Amino acid sequence: MKSKALILAGIVLMMGLPLLAQGNGGKGQRGKGLNRFDGGMENLLVELPMEDISPDERRGLRFMREEEKLARDVYMALYKEWGLPIFNNIARSEQRHMDAVRVILDKYGIPDPVANDIEGIFVNARLQQLYFDLVEAGKVSLIEALRMGAGIEELDIQDLLRHLENADNEDIRLAYQNLMKGSRNHLRAFVSIYQGRNGVYQAQHLSPGEVEDIISSPMERGVVDGEGEPVFGPYGW
Repeated sequence: MKSKALILAGIVLMMGLPLLAQGNGGKGQRGKGLNRFDGGMENLLVELPMEDISPDERRGLRFMREEEKLARDVYMALYKEWGLPIFNNIARSEQRHMDAVRVILDKYGIPDPVANDIEGIFVNARLQQLYFDLVEAGKVSLIEALRMGAGIEELDIQDLLRHLENADNEDIRLAYQNLMKGSRNHLRAFVSIYQGRNGVYQAQHLSPGEVEDIISSPMERGVVDGEGEPVFGPYGW
């Protein structure tokens, strides 16, 4: 597994060496650099060295590629049903999550289960049925749709944690940790709107304590390494 220092070095190279020369007055430049990096996660994943990849890592990548698609497709369906911007906004974020996993699949020559990207269609039978169940439940009411959105993010975090236990390659761990950070932010957003509509949110897949720890903490910014530790963000190094 590559060290945090190596990951940081890779980010610096991608961001451009002049960033290191910025002093306390260089926050504007650092913020500008972060915006450039925001679209460059795929490049970083490609630049990290290839390592031996295990069968568990292969299976995990294929599953997470489709699970991110599940989130995207359900949110697209619920946006069409209710027109609430959060579904459209997070669906776009889930597309970026899908793209990040696809980069690693391509990097290691792993067949892509989403090669034919048809909305609502999945190779994995469990995810296929889950799509039907979630969309049906989300069409009952807007408040239930928001609850389904939060539940998807809990499930995503749960599965990412499970696959992280079997992942040693730094590019895979980097991707999973940043996807999980995104899912925590999505969970915070869904629960905030749900509670703003007088819903009393209860954990669906994670433990109540885990959910409370997430939703009671602020939104996360910047990039984390393969251990989930911040390596770059809008407030400096």
